Amino acid sequence: MSKNFEALSKYYQNGLAKSVEFNQCCYYCGCEATHVDYCPPLQHCELVIEFSETADFITVPSCYECHGLLLGQRLLTLNERIKVLKSSLAKKYAQAVRVYNVWEHDELAQMSPEFHTSIEAGMRLGKETQIRLDFPSYILEISGAEVKVPTAKVEFCVGEQYFDDFKSALAFCYANYTLQKSQFYDLLVGECAGDFNKAISKYMHRHKKPAKTAQTSDLIKQFAKEHKQNSDFVARASEQLLKRHAELDLEGALAKLYEDYIAPKRN
Repeated sequence: MSKNFEALSKYYQNGLAKSVEFNQCCYYCGCEATHVDYCPPLQHCELVIEFSETADFITVPSCYECHGLLLGQRLLTLNERIKVLKSSLAKKYAQAVRVYNVWEHDELAQMSPEFHTSIEAGMRLGKETQIRLDFPSYILEISGAEVKVPTAKVEFCVGEQYFDDFKSALAFCYANYTLQKSQFYDLLVGECAGDFNKAISKYMHRHKKPAKTAQTSDLIKQFAKEHKQNSDFVARASEQLLKRHAELDLEGALAKLYEDYIAPKRN
């Protein structure tokens, strides 16, 4: 550490785990701590002070990887650093986390030895990463006094059920809904940012065929007769419109079909 950094370090309080359970654990992910993370980073300290910016001015134990991912990032509070760090870990190990959340151990026996080894390794790495992502940063203390760092409680909601971790919420979805695992996981993570209820709603609209009731059939036949269209075409087209536009019911889909594809074009 340079002399300038040594001088600046006096502005920081040394945060340590209040519980002995977390001694030598990374504040961000729970792995073995090997470094000290400065919040805000030392290289930004002078400007933060000069412009009176809001910052935590605290050091916390950090593992090698978290320290490297946060190194030099101009994040001035612990909450900001936690959020960016978790996002970076999730992105770095996205494939392994996907394998862990989509595959089950009892499926490995059906695989070739090579594929078995590859998937098993991915599941191990994915599990380790998921544990790190779910790790709730521990309570800190400075010189024996507890430090209040406001953090939002992470909960995952599925319908009226609440879960403390992502894996449990995902397992509940797999057990209680008819889902193709990989398709649902990709939708949940890629399009819905982990919002389970939004992902379930989107999945159902995309992959569930609407039930063909007598009333549905009558509406389609009546529409086809009125507008001189083939009823099979009307059925297929309305089904596609229902998948694309989740807000529509059958009558709305038929109205859209007429307006967009059947109605005479105005000059």
